[in-house]
Amino acid sequence: MAKKSNYNRLTVEGDIQTKWICGCFETVDGFFRFCSQHGELMKNTIVSQIDKLDMTTVVEEK
Repeated sequence: MAKKSNYNRLTVEGDIQTKWICGCFETVDGFFRFCSQHGELMKNTIVSQIDKLDMTTVVEEK
């Protein structure tokens, strides 16, 4: 049995848990990577949800 690699673990390109037909995938540590077909769409969706849920605050540099 091959030893499981810890290389890139806990990163966006870590061990893949779920891979969709299009090329998007989720890693075992809960990060998502979107293919070129869905990347911009998902970015816009996530940004709109962050704005809708008011999950950000303005940070002023001093």
